Amino acid sequence: MASVSPRTNRSGSITWRVSFRIGNKQCQENFDNETGAYQFASLVEKVGGDAARNVRKHRSGRPDDMPTLREYTEKYLDPESGLITGIEPGTRAGYMSNAERSFLQVLGDYPLSAITKADVGKWVAWQESQDSTINKGKTISAKTMKNYHSGLSAVLKSAVEEGIIPNNVAFRTRLSKGIKHEGVFLSRTDFATLLHFTDDRYKRFLLFLAGTGCRWGEATAVTWGDINFDVQPPTIRIDKAWKKSATGAPVLKHPKSSRAVRTISLWDELVTALGEPGNSDELVFPSPESGTHLWPGTFRSRVWLPAVAKAMDEEECATIGAKPLTKRPTVHDLRHTHASWLVASGAPLPFVQARMGHESITTTIGVYGHLLPDAHIQMADMMSQTMSGVLPLQGELEA
Repeated sequence: MASVSPRTNRSGSITWRVSFRIGNKQCQENFDNETGAYQFASLVEKVGGDAARNVRKHRSGRPDDMPTLREYTEKYLDPESGLITGIEPGTRAGYMSNAERSFLQVLGDYPLSAITKADVGKWVAWQESQDSTINKGKTISAKTMKNYHSGLSAVLKSAVEEGIIPNNVAFRTRLSKGIKHEGVFLSRTDFATLLHFTDDRYKRFLLFLAGTGCRWGEATAVTWGDINFDVQPPTIRIDKAWKKSATGAPVLKHPKSSRAVRTISLWDELVTALGEPGNSDELVFPSPESGTHLWPGTFRSRVWLPAVAKAMDEEECATIGAKPLTKRPTVHDLRHTHASWLVASGAPLPFVQARMGHESITTTIGVYGHLLPDAHIQMADMMSQTMSGVLPLQGELEA
């Protein structure tokens, strides 16, 4: 623990003292202003007294042209710097938010030249112990930790390329496996139960998500003109998605990647459920209240969570003779569910990759490969053939 206290000098001026411990030793650092004292105390809490003192030493003696990690991160993400291109303003803002909630909390005040591999390791240990901002009561997921580390490594790599520092000390930092939040794969009956408890105005939207595997931003951007009713089977063209702008407002942009631009086949029952087509530029799934873009936060709180709660409630499910859900799905899990149904039905993984819009087949295999229906049977048969006769042979050798 670090404590901050004011001290009145003989001249009447006030200085600020930070008291903390390094091991069993009581230590102190003095500051001319309160802000600096509390910033130092916060740093002590995060990285320890030794590291905090090291940061202060490097800051006081750093060259005038040596930026701190926070200063350089802001420059790196500034579109006018030209250091990172090809990303949307909303994505830049998201990167900066991630940096502020992760590595800048611990390393932000370090001059770039003062950051060591050990400092990065201390940040990793601190970060992996933090609570998830999404899954309350759990630590952050392995994927989130990887994203945070990738952000830090990208910033330091840019500083190396600019000749500011000699090497990227975050490169190849070992991360713990952490908690991997697995997707929830719903069975057909699970989905039917969830659909039953969903507000009628949104049932066709859930059918579309589970029936196409589209991402939220893609599905909510679909217009009637994107659907081709004149072919058999009918198809839908995914070539745009809602994304956040720098202000947080949604803007229509290209999908996540080049492979995310794709054509998805539909089936007659889903087409019927969509209803009578509107004008070609009208959204297929507008908000029933406003008639405009369907907001994820509003949908989650007002539609999704109430439906999931009922679908997991034994008494509610008993009224319709259904078994309650045993896992709590997210809206995105309907995308996982769609892919799992395809894989379980024997669809080749390259077909699944194309339909889902995955940039790489390794993503498809990594997430859904374990669901291949015949994989375990085939491998067991292979080992049966390979190992056939081994036990009798062992008996002969022992004899």
